Amino acid sequence: MYSKCQKCGRKLTDPESIERGYGPECWGSILPHYSIEQEEPEESIPGQMTIEDFLEGLKNGGEKDMS
Repeated sequence: MYSKCQKCGRKLTDPESIERGYGPECWGSILPHYSIEQEEPEESIPGQMTIEDFLEGLKNGGEKDMS
């Protein structure tokens, strides 16, 4: 819960704005920058490490040999 807009600092009065921390104008300006649905890349880049590769390397105690 917020009493001021996290972008411009104006006082928030609408219950929905108070909950999200942004007034309607500021929310409308930042919303396009954040997509709720993240699309998976259609194709992978050869040789590019995935997050799963990285995490598996951490589980195995260090860097994974990528050669």
